[in-house]
Amino acid sequence: MVKVESERLPGSVVRLEIEVDKETVDKEIDRAYRRLANRVVIPGFRKGKAPRVLIERYLGEEAIFEEATREIVPNAIEQAVEQEKINPIAEPQAFKLLEREPFRFEVTLPVEPTVKLGDYKSVRVERREVIVTDEDVDKYIESLREREGVWVTPDPARPAKNGDQLVVDIEEQYEGEEPRKREDLTIVLGRGYLPEDVEKALEGAEEGKDYEVESKLPEDYPVEEYAGKPVKYKVTVKSIKELQLPDLDDDFAKRTGLGAESVEDLRQKVRERLQAEREAEERDRVANEVIEKMVETSTVDMPQVLIEHEVDHQLAHIRENLSAQGIPLEQYLRFTQQTIEDLRNTLRPDAEKRLTRRLVLSEIAKAENIEVDESEIQREIDRIAERIDESERAEARALLDTQEWRDRIRADIYDRRFLDRIVEIATGEPLYPKEEPASEGSEQTPDSSASQVDAENSAIQYVEGGTNESEVTAEGETLVQASEESQGSDAEGNDEARKA
Repeated sequence: MVKVESERLPGSVVRLEIEVDKETVDKEIDRAYRRLANRVVIPGFRKGKAPRVLIERYLGEEAIFEEATREIVPNAIEQAVEQEKINPIAEPQAFKLLEREPFRFEVTLPVEPTVKLGDYKSVRVERREVIVTDEDVDKYIESLREREGVWVTPDPARPAKNGDQLVVDIEEQYEGEEPRKREDLTIVLGRGYLPEDVEKALEGAEEGKDYEVESKLPEDYPVEEYAGKPVKYKVTVKSIKELQLPDLDDDFAKRTGLGAESVEDLRQKVRERLQAEREAEERDRVANEVIEKMVETSTVDMPQVLIEHEVDHQLAHIRENLSAQGIPLEQYLRFTQQTIEDLRNTLRPDAEKRLTRRLVLSEIAKAENIEVDESEIQREIDRIAERIDESERAEARALLDTQEWRDRIRADIYDRRFLDRIVEIATGEPLYPKEEPASEGSEQTPDSSASQVDAENSAIQYVEGGTNESEVTAEGETLVQASEESQGSDAEGNDEARKA
């Protein structure tokens, strides 16, 4: 037994003051002497046979004491942790020897964070009506026509206007630097290929002529040394083309891939698609707003070690995304003129926010008793399998019954139930609309909802040979387990890669 005094400190750290009895210390010092005696050679004695007094004189008492401490401290900490029923999440930190006799020392141990839920049930969020106008439908159809458009030289020739495609030679001149030249650069005016004021200046430009434009880079330009600095552009317009669109007729409607047979049919299908997309966007907005507001009501006493671990995770994502583009992290750091510690400091606030969000959601899920049992998973497997062609149903069931897929289905059901519950608290209605009860002979169940489609379609595609298994399998993490993690880290990594 050891004597222990414990104190919970801010940041989910426990300070332990531990005292070890004299008998234990003496035994460990004696063992330390014997270990050291077998390592050193004292002239006139075989290894391990020299008297203790000579070993102490040769190595010094301090060396023997330090050797003993290496055993005393971890053993004492282990006893103290068990005695005080502490669940550390990382190695002991900040060791400090307080006294030798009695042997007293202190350490700190990071422990699981404490989450204090606020009044999350008081959160209220307003749903917005989703409206698709005729103008929205027209814009979407116009974008479909643009995809089939062909760039042609205007006849007769005319000056450039917004929306035209230009091929240019361009020279950028930054103050105090050599000009940077690019030849045969293809741009479309109005799409942000060049700074807005430069593209605006090129409206009215004529083929074969040279133009000079003075501009200024935005203050939030990703390369800090150029942010807000003036730049001169010399542009030679080599060609001007306009986009020739296909006729809006029934033949075009059939080519869009939306299953339309006529222009009228196309307009209806576009309207339905836009309605579904915007309803999904509105569900995402509502869910995110509910989550953010509920998280804001709560507090988390977060250990620094967890934050640093999350930063490590995000840094690994950035390194991976940069590497996929052939850019080593070290090169990116040189380009952005920052150190690895600078980057860690940048990532740290978002890392803490993600952890806080994840932990609060987990506690809310516990408070709301969100659970999924095996019978629900089996019912979902049966429902999905029934939608698959009978000749492939056995293969589908075998796939869906693997642990990997059962975990994925569990996570889908869990997320749906959790989001339904918290959105119902905040808005009075569940997040996902309930479908009408299935008619006789229908393959759908009364509790089917919009969120089931992804897993279902993935399974069907895999069985039909349309998708690789690696593209549709998942680790089975729930929203609460991995809230925002992959989304946030991939977004950051891709953002850093784009900057490079």
